[in-house]
Amino acid sequence: MKQQIKTSIKDAITKLYPQHGNLEFSVDFAPANIDADFASNVAMVLGKAEGLKPGEVAILLKEKLDAAALGFETSVAMPGFLNFKVAAVHWQEELGRILKAGAKYGTNNINKGKKARVEYVSANPTGPIHIGNARGGPYGEVVCRVLEATGYKVLREYFHNDVGGQIEKLGDTLWYWYSKEIGQDVVFPADGYQGEYLQEVVKTAVQKLGRDLKRKDLAKLVEFALDLIYKENFQLLRDLGIEFDLIVKESELRAGGKTEKALEELRKQKVLVKKDGAEWFAPNDEFLADREAVVIKSNGEPTYFASDIAYHKEKFTSKYDLVVDVFGSNHHGHVPKLQALCRLFGYDPERFRALLYQFVRVKRGREVVKMSKRAGTYVTAREVLDEVGHDSMIFLLLMTAINTHIDFDLELARDTSEKNPVFRVQYAHARLCSILRKAGEQKLKPAQDNLAILRGKEEISLIRKLNQYQELISELAGNYQVHKIPHYLMELSDTFHSFYEKVQVLSEKKDESEARLALALGAQTILANGLNLMGIKPLEKM
Repeated sequence: MKQQIKTSIKDAITKLYPQHGNLEFSVDFAPANIDADFASNVAMVLGKAEGLKPGEVAILLKEKLDAAALGFETSVAMPGFLNFKVAAVHWQEELGRILKAGAKYGTNNINKGKKARVEYVSANPTGPIHIGNARGGPYGEVVCRVLEATGYKVLREYFHNDVGGQIEKLGDTLWYWYSKEIGQDVVFPADGYQGEYLQEVVKTAVQKLGRDLKRKDLAKLVEFALDLIYKENFQLLRDLGIEFDLIVKESELRAGGKTEKALEELRKQKVLVKKDGAEWFAPNDEFLADREAVVIKSNGEPTYFASDIAYHKEKFTSKYDLVVDVFGSNHHGHVPKLQALCRLFGYDPERFRALLYQFVRVKRGREVVKMSKRAGTYVTAREVLDEVGHDSMIFLLLMTAINTHIDFDLELARDTSEKNPVFRVQYAHARLCSILRKAGEQKLKPAQDNLAILRGKEEISLIRKLNQYQELISELAGNYQVHKIPHYLMELSDTFHSFYEKVQVLSEKKDESEARLALALGAQTILANGLNLMGIKPLEKM
């Protein structure tokens, strides 16, 4: 319907101001307190372009709009909004489309035939995934699902950086705990990893590898630890509903020669510069002040960024229509370098998106939760998941925009009242299931052949809210603001509860009851679709 209105407005603009036929303006759902369904700012935009008062432009546009043909009632609201009220029959027909589409409502084929690859999580392999990294998991997964809902074929990928300085640091820490375990008096390494987690890993290693390892056998101990940590972290991700299609190991990029080949290509393009005994990535010298732009250290060792260059060369030359990286905000300096690599490897930078998420602070009410004794420097995702459960963890991590820090409240996440947002949404879905079960017991069923009965304010308001779901999915496939999904579901739950309090669904009139049951089924469908999109199972009973 929004597109219909927009097309009609453009036709009116062409008649009045043909020079502005390509004018950019918005058509949005009207606020709840406005007696309209849609509102447009077109008169304000056009008025500014023409030097006219928006109210006057709105009146002119209203006169030119073929509103009758559309079946919309048009009005002007100062200072110049153009409002549209849709005939009830349009909403009734929309409910019919929702019921017909069912679980597929909200999906479309606007990106059919396109392919996307999305990297997310890619956590440090030296310890358990912390709550900060965990934020990127549900976020990246929902981005994948939104893209799939619009027709993309999506490759989910994970980069396992299993070599480099952090692995050397891991080895030193493991050897300290191994030496302690076999009774040797040793000093903790100056830059070793804190916490008891690696001590636990070493105790398991002793059981499997024995007590006779020598320093020359450290590689065996490191390999065992990396494998154990890897398996634990990926079990956590599976518990969060995340499975990857492709896992790329940094060690394999190096051993297979891909890292060196990618660097050699950049040398041929003369964008690697030698300075201070090291080799830097510096197209136009713009990154020479950034230490993270070093690709070969002064000792001849490649850096993490060198392997990332090889990894992104594979991404940018693999004929994917879209490449998405989901990183923590501490990678913000990394993004311009990746954008530069797009151009160097012949990939359109407009088809590459780096999505950065902010940090997570864990609280219990007003009190900030201290770092985990087990992890040493942070709160682990496993601790949070085990305490609050899958649904609360996912919902609360997703409901904040990624460019905003999260205060994750454990007390709120454990609450089983409607203070907890996911409980609120789950309760609405369960109540709808209960209504439909009760109707079945009374031999009543949702009926689509008499939807014309649904003309009341609360009924139309609920259908209008249901209709917003498909618009939302299309929008998110372009801007990735997936925090809007949980907020939409909370609004839909509130709209349903308002409807339920004011309207008797099961009345003495069969036709009326079955029409309202069709509306209840529509609301249940959209709540289920949204929860499933987030990876949360809709509950039928609570």
